Amino acid sequence: LSSEALEDRVKKFNEAPEFMRILVAKIAGFGVDENTPGAVNRLNTTDIVLKLYDDNIGYEDIIRTADFTDESEREEARKMLERAYEQSGDNQDKPKFTKEQIQEKVEELDQIPTFLKNIYSKEFNDTEMALMLLEEEYNEKNKKGGFFGMFGENQKGDIGRDGERMDVENPGAFSRLFSPEDTLNGTSAGKKGGDLSFMIESLYPKSTRKEDQTPDKRLVDAFMNDVVASTNAFIPNSQPIPVPGGYVVRGTNKCSSGGELIDKLDKRVANDARMREKISFFLLKDPFPEIEDGIIDPFNWPQVLFIAGPNVAREPEVILRTVITALGIATTWYGSIYPFLSNSKLLDKANEAMDLSDAGMPVDLSWLSDMSIPLFLTFIALQLTHEVAHLAVANKKKFEISVPTLVPSILSGITSSITTLKTSPKNRQELLEFAVAGPLAGMICSILVLSYGLALTATADPAAVSNFPGLPLAVLRQSSLGGGLVDIFLGNGVLNVPASAEGAQLLASTMIALHPFAIAGFLSLFVNALAMIPAGRTDGGRVSMALFGRSGSQGVTFISLLLMFALGFSGESDLLLFYFGFVVFAQSELEIPMRNEIDDVDFSRVFVAGVALFLTILTLIPMQ
Repeated sequence: LSSEALEDRVKKFNEAPEFMRILVAKIAGFGVDENTPGAVNRLNTTDIVLKLYDDNIGYEDIIRTADFTDESEREEARKMLERAYEQSGDNQDKPKFTKEQIQEKVEELDQIPTFLKNIYSKEFNDTEMALMLLEEEYNEKNKKGGFFGMFGENQKGDIGRDGERMDVENPGAFSRLFSPEDTLNGTSAGKKGGDLSFMIESLYPKSTRKEDQTPDKRLVDAFMNDVVASTNAFIPNSQPIPVPGGYVVRGTNKCSSGGELIDKLDKRVANDARMREKISFFLLKDPFPEIEDGIIDPFNWPQVLFIAGPNVAREPEVILRTVITALGIATTWYGSIYPFLSNSKLLDKANEAMDLSDAGMPVDLSWLSDMSIPLFLTFIALQLTHEVAHLAVANKKKFEISVPTLVPSILSGITSSITTLKTSPKNRQELLEFAVAGPLAGMICSILVLSYGLALTATADPAAVSNFPGLPLAVLRQSSLGGGLVDIFLGNGVLNVPASAEGAQLLASTMIALHPFAIAGFLSLFVNALAMIPAGRTDGGRVSMALFGRSGSQGVTFISLLLMFALGFSGESDLLLFYFGFVVFAQSELEIPMRNEIDDVDFSRVFVAGVALFLTILTLIPMQ
């Protein structure tokens, strides 16, 4: 299309009446709120004309759509249209119009571009078309379907160019002019909309589907007109498609990256308080793309804008989370005392104190609490290191997170901590940085504390060792990394077990005395490694989603859960079986959407995630 031809078509479009410009915008797939005066004026005229041209809905194509091979075919089409009009029932209450009204509408038709007049000139003269448009305006004002309603949502089928009712696979040219084909009821497009809704529900958490916050269609149209169209950054090729929680708009990203597109749209929305407070939008990979020729380029996956309510985060549930955290602190305290009671000397001392209570004498177990405090505080400090790393990344990237919830465990003090995203990270890379920071910092600090505690154990005199807490040999052997460090520092094959019945009995009964720092470091190492298992919306699940996308992350989650269950059920690791239950019942959903889920993650971040995963595997694989 030459620049002169483009300029001519743009000029003719701008000179046309508003109602006809709205019609052309609909042909091109641009959303227009007809109830807002001047809405079509905010659209980019050049984009509309180019879209018509690119979609082969140019002048010649539209004219061919209205052409007929002979007069009899034209007459038959006219009869079919008249019968459809009569069946609409609107002619039973046909309004009356004055000659002045008709003449005014005819004069408006004289001003429209020639290519638009060719749409109807083969079938109707100017007076007939003027009457139909007046009736349409009358019916719209009185909330009736109108003549053009028979080409849109009000009719189950549509009238095609040959006067035949079109089937659901090919609704005909008129259907596109007057209704969004993706929302037609009873058509294949409607089925596709259902499939799209199903994919949205399966790939995104329930928090994105708050019914009371779903944006109004008019607001969505205003967003498309005032924000999207004005930036010329995203060219839609569909009307907004209603899905659970909002609307999906398919289209083409004209920017060099997803981040650039989001930045442009953000700048426009920042100046509109109404939109800023009532909607949020995300650039996503199309969950259920329309496949042409049965092939989709995985490196150029179709993109969509997902327009949702202002808040897609999970509900805070402050009271419930506070109660759970209190239980987590209580089980951590219990987990700090239990290793000391594994020491037979200390257990006997505690039993003696309890015997005194049976005789009615006061019981003093403060010595046990005093001995447990260093282990308790060290373990809690290591978990706080995990959470502080999360918070540091969130603050740096300027998104909000909740206060962590400590989930209790009778085996390790706490199972994990749950930190909820209150606002969305900008992209997948920010999600990965946030997710990997906590477990990686926690594991590194745990290894340092474990090593320091093991050094103190190795250099302690026998009298001090006799008062150390202990961990069962079976627990220490559940981690190749943790158990390996114990072997390195303590030596003498302290964790070796003979392959015999005696060895099995030894595994179940032997306690290894360790400094409190070593026990805190070992348990914290295991807890942080569990958090990196790629499942659901755990830290590892977030890393998986950032690297493999939502669909890929679901597959990784399934494999991870299967392995955890198999290892736990076989008796290799009780902690893995316990964590399996935690993920299934509390963390199985995927994370809320990122603002931009299109752009890839830098290799440097992939390398960091690989290091964290390597430490996780070493920690969770039992010693052989």
